Amino acid sequence: MAAVGVLTAVLALFPAPASSQLILGQYQVEAPLRTWNTFPFSAAAALGRGGGAFTLASDASAATSNPALLTGLPKFQFHVNGSYHVTELFKYGPVNTGVLRTDGNIGLRLAELDFVGLAFRLDGWSFALNVSQAERFDRPEASYEETYSNSSYKYLLRFTQTGWLRTFNFSVGRRIGPRLSVGIGLNYVSGRLAGEMLEQETPTGYTLLDKKSQDLDGFYVQGGLLFEISDAFKTAIVLRTPYSMRTKNNSTVRFTYTPSADTDIGLTTSSEDTARQPLILGFGLSCRVLPEWTLAVDATYVTWSKYALDYFGERQTREFRDIVRISAGAEYGTTARIFGVSVQVPLRIGFIYDPQPMKDPRSAYACFTFGNGVYWRRLRLDMGALLGRESGSGNRLAVKRFAVSLGFSL
Repeated sequence: MAAVGVLTAVLALFPAPASSQLILGQYQVEAPLRTWNTFPFSAAAALGRGGGAFTLASDASAATSNPALLTGLPKFQFHVNGSYHVTELFKYGPVNTGVLRTDGNIGLRLAELDFVGLAFRLDGWSFALNVSQAERFDRPEASYEETYSNSSYKYLLRFTQTGWLRTFNFSVGRRIGPRLSVGIGLNYVSGRLAGEMLEQETPTGYTLLDKKSQDLDGFYVQGGLLFEISDAFKTAIVLRTPYSMRTKNNSTVRFTYTPSADTDIGLTTSSEDTARQPLILGFGLSCRVLPEWTLAVDATYVTWSKYALDYFGERQTREFRDIVRISAGAEYGTTARIFGVSVQVPLRIGFIYDPQPMKDPRSAYACFTFGNGVYWRRLRLDMGALLGRESGSGNRLAVKRFAVSLGFSL
């Protein structure tokens, strides 16, 4: 077993050359769960209609996609959103990359409060303050244990990774003329990513611990235009600027051997690097085809070929391509009586084509979405769901997201 420890130590100390020999696919260390394409953020209402968020404003989360939509919201609105994710992975960390192997995909379930925000209007100006969490970097814990009967000997190999990225947004929107609205958003991102590989023999033997962490922060600007072509048609243009996310990296590798030699060797390194994030352009079009029916299509162009990651002073290999993500959805507005009270009950359905940026393998998710809402006076309750399947990698990864939003308006 000591040979295994030596090999793991070599891989821990020299991660970049080892990773360059492996086609990992979607789940590089810094890859968000479910998809690389996390802009725009979709609360429950937008999720139900296929993630359409550039021309239709349902709640305060509209500021995270197109701040020009703020002009169409009520005078005051407070909004929260929670999500439950079910994500399948195949290759990540040491899993199915040469150290640990599985017979099939591995699922990960996460529940989170991923949006809190408010929007309000003052003297013709519209404002929004919110916090959203569109990216999680967690991986399913992977471990291997070996024990011998009639012996206290035990061998353990365990891998863990967790992480998140939050966006703090301040947006301003204003109507210019009868049909044009403009908006701008200032965004500060902050997060953390941490991983650990533990290899251990007990009660007598060695312990090899490899811990890495990253503290993340950055700033970007987004802008949007909303043009009401007529009472039935709207179109929008959205831009998110490229930016450099700063990363403070720390790595600790520690080897101990007991009891005879009481060996304790540690190596700690740190660096400050950057992760260059891509330019994003969005185009949206919506149409009210009937008084009750609204259709919407969004296209999001992401310049992933400009993405670059430095890690401990070394440029990492990321062979990415530019992609276009397509969202299409429909919303049907109706009313119903619940316990004798008249309420609005919008029904939603949608589809998302979500190609991932890797050149090899070229993979994409096809996602079906649906949802509904219940609006009574100043209270809003929305529910949305996404069911998707990946193609191209050969693993047919399944993804699910269920979201619930609660809002209060004046």
